[in-house]
Amino acid sequence: MITIVITVKNRCEHFLQTFPSAITQYGTDYNILYVDFVSDDGFQESILEEVRKREKMFSPYLNRIEYCLSEEDLKFNPRKARNIGFHFASQDSDKIAFSDVDVFIGMDYLSYWSNKVVCGEAFVATRVCESRAGFPFRLRPEINYGNVIVSSADYERVRGFDEGVGSWGGDDDDLYHRLKLSGLREINPHNEFEAKQYSILHGDKLRLSFMENQDRNEKESTWEYIYGQTDCVNKNDDYFNGNAVFNKEILYSKSKG
Repeated sequence: MITIVITVKNRCEHFLQTFPSAITQYGTDYNILYVDFVSDDGFQESILEEVRKREKMFSPYLNRIEYCLSEEDLKFNPRKARNIGFHFASQDSDKIAFSDVDVFIGMDYLSYWSNKVVCGEAFVATRVCESRAGFPFRLRPEINYGNVIVSSADYERVRGFDEGVGSWGGDDDDLYHRLKLSGLREINPHNEFEAKQYSILHGDKLRLSFMENQDRNEKESTWEYIYGQTDCVNKNDDYFNGNAVFNKEILYSKSKG
C-alpha cells in the first residue's frame, strides 16, 4: 500500500484543479491523505463536496481518502506538515509519496515510480541530482522539485524532515541527502516527460503568505549546511513523533462501498 500525502494551507483554488488527478491513479493500490493547517478559504467545505460529487470518478485502486486537520490555526511549515502526514499515513502504508496541492500527477505516476522504490535500497525524487559538477536543479520550472516517494521504513530511519529550520528552502535537499547518507540510492527521471507530473506556476507571494517563517534561506549557506552533515538522523522531529494535535477523518473508504 502507498499513501500520497498532500499538504494544504489556503490553497483551495489549486486543490479544485488538481484533485481529479489524485483520485484517478491507476495500477497500484493507494490512499490519499490531505494535511490541512486550518485553511480559511473554503477548503474544508470544498474537499467534502468534491469527494461527494466525484465518487464515480474514483480509481478502482483508490482505497481511502483521509483528511487530517490541526486543532490549532497554525502558520504553515511544509516540513512539519509532511512529518505529521507521515505519522498518520505510515500506520498502514509501506511507501509514502509526498506531493503538493498545486501539482498534477499523471494517471500512472504512483504505479510507475513506486515500483522503483525498494526499502533499504532506493527512493525516488523528481529533480536532477547533485554531482561533482554542481548542485541539484529542476528538470524544468514546472516540474515539482519536492515530489518524493520513499519507503516508510527508510523515512522513519532518518526521522523525516528537519523541523528545526523555520525559513523556506532546502528542506527537500536536506531529506534527500540524509536518505543517501543512510545508504539509499536516489532515482531521478531522465527528463520532464518521465517525471509524470507538473505544477501550476505561481509567484512567491502565494507560496509564502501563510508560512511560519517567510524568510528564504540563503542558497550557498544552505548547501554548505546540508552537504556538511554526516549523520543521517534528524533530531528535530516533534511533528514526526505526532507531538501536535491533529484529527484524522476518513472521507471515503472503498471497503464501505
